[in-house]
Amino acid sequence: MAADAMEMDEEDVKGECDEYGPSGVIRKMVRENDQEKVMDLVLEDYAREIEENMHSRKRATLETIRAELLVAYEEIRRSFSLMSTDEIFTMLTGETRESLAEGMIVPVQIKRTFPDHIEVKLDCGIEGGVSESEYPEGVGSTGIEPRQAYQIHQTVRAKILYINRKALSAQLTFREDLLRRPYHKEVDRMPGEWDEVQEAEDKRAAEKEKEIVTGRAHRVVNHPLFFSFNAAQAEEYLGSKEPGEVVIRPSSKGLDHLAVTWKVSDNIYQHLDVLELDKENEYSLGKTLKVGRNTYSDLDELIVNHVEAMAKKVTEMMKDERYQKGSKAQTGMLRNIRTLLYGLTPSLDQWLRTYTEANPKRCMYAFCINPKFPGYFILCYKAGQAAPLGAWPVKVIPNAFELQHHQYPDMKALKNGFKLLFGNAMNGRAGMGGARR
Repeated sequence: MAADAMEMDEEDVKGECDEYGPSGVIRKMVRENDQEKVMDLVLEDYAREIEENMHSRKRATLETIRAELLVAYEEIRRSFSLMSTDEIFTMLTGETRESLAEGMIVPVQIKRTFPDHIEVKLDCGIEGGVSESEYPEGVGSTGIEPRQAYQIHQTVRAKILYINRKALSAQLTFREDLLRRPYHKEVDRMPGEWDEVQEAEDKRAAEKEKEIVTGRAHRVVNHPLFFSFNAAQAEEYLGSKEPGEVVIRPSSKGLDHLAVTWKVSDNIYQHLDVLELDKENEYSLGKTLKVGRNTYSDLDELIVNHVEAMAKKVTEMMKDERYQKGSKAQTGMLRNIRTLLYGLTPSLDQWLRTYTEANPKRCMYAFCINPKFPGYFILCYKAGQAAPLGAWPVKVIPNAFELQHHQYPDMKALKNGFKLLFGNAMNGRAGMGGARR
């Protein structure tokens, strides 16, 4: 897959492997920073060839391999942290501070009775105790003994006086006067009122904690679109904005990088890494800005000639007659692995199937956005009723669309280019062996 991405022939692969070992091709990809080319691979062709030759379905495995090539050794586990008392309590009992609190009336089961106290058990499994002072009237020293009033395994109502979440125990009462008082949840503000002061304090505390953990200095850039946001905050800020809006923000890669987040479509945002060169000092803005292979002299030029140029291409794609707008969220089980891996909506899948059923010998294609990889669209096609559904990634670049390493200036050229590439692929499939882009 890495060799195909870098368009290496068998001799090139052999040379790299002879010199650097079995992982020589991967080493070359990392050294030349060509991981983005992996995105252009059409994995279903690989999967189809593996299934035909080895009778094994490996589509999901191929996607895992591509993810590893894009972000090698990525740690997908959450950072380890000790559980709090409340988290342990919830894990063992299934209860939270909302579902089990002081003042609630709950059913309990009698375990053992003694003259001065009664041991009970709550439904969630924690142990409880009722002292003699919390007996109902007529039970205890003023009346009959507890063993005469209650039987083992009997279920009765009790009110929670105190919960020891660390010890998994509770103190309760059987007194009728307290049981008659209903439970009222304690709130420190009117229902529906939002504590904006507390929200601001929580955000400041979170930012301070992040600075302590990361050890990064606070970066300020003199530009109206610069904000001290992280990726999630940038997406939240752009959520109500129009597609094409931009946020410039600090980068987690260091003081010689900036991040540019722009809104591709609803709930879809692309984060661009900007490398700063020719810096006077570590806090100043670089005089040369690089985004991939594109170079700009300042942020305004980058926004106009890179982001806005791509936003115009996105708009052009979405206004095309071949573009299909799908739902943003899917519920239930997705219908096939292609839907899961590529973001294809069931509506586009069904649209192509319906068309080819009505026109069995005709080929139909359409475009849809790829929410999993912002900045990419999917060209989905079906070459007749009996043919399987196929998909090619279309990358949006400044002032053009990129398909199979070919760049097209507009939608008309893109569609004509697809027809030519698809025709060549169909004519040469037998000689190519299948699993090429």
